[in-house]
Amino acid sequence: MMNRDDIMILKAALLYIIKKSEANRRDVYGIVKTAFYAQQIHLAKSGSPLFRDEICALPFGPVPSSMYDILKMARGDEREIVFHVNDGLREVSNSIGWKDERFFAKEDPDMDFLSESDIQSLEEAIARVSKMSFDDIYTDTHGNEWERAFNSKKGKKVMDIVKIAEEGGADESTLAYLKEFIELEKALG
Repeated sequence: MMNRDDIMILKAALLYIIKKSEANRRDVYGIVKTAFYAQQIHLAKSGSPLFRDEICALPFGPVPSSMYDILKMARGDEREIVFHVNDGLREVSNSIGWKDERFFAKEDPDMDFLSESDIQSLEEAIARVSKMSFDDIYTDTHGNEWERAFNSKKGKKVMDIVKIAEEGGADESTLAYLKEFIELEKALG
């Protein structure tokens, strides 16, 4: 379960993506792929996640699970609304509107929750997705880690963030730092 700060960072990142992306990239696919790339870029460059969210391997590629749920709630999916009634994600979905098959931000992102490296990663991901076709994104995001997780016989098909960072070009020292970060997070609970 995410704490309040985790939710606020997720919200700020999601609103930033929606506000800064071109209109034709404000659909579910464009937003979740931009979020995935932003996470991957941040992991590869800084050795830490931009936001806390499980990246799951779905048929059309990697998807930040909670962000996807937020977007489904913003579209009015009653099952998601009921499921997330007490976890804080409903509040995030209330900051997002849905019209003509596109999402829009009802408020500005709280920039106090985004660091300079977060913003750089988000900007790089937005620029990358803006230049790619659906097929380009599909091909690019279906790497070895997606394939391993997607073909897993167990549970939610969660992708490993170290492998995501590695496929994003992280060097050995960044991967070592990320592994230490993960171990510290586990130890702190």
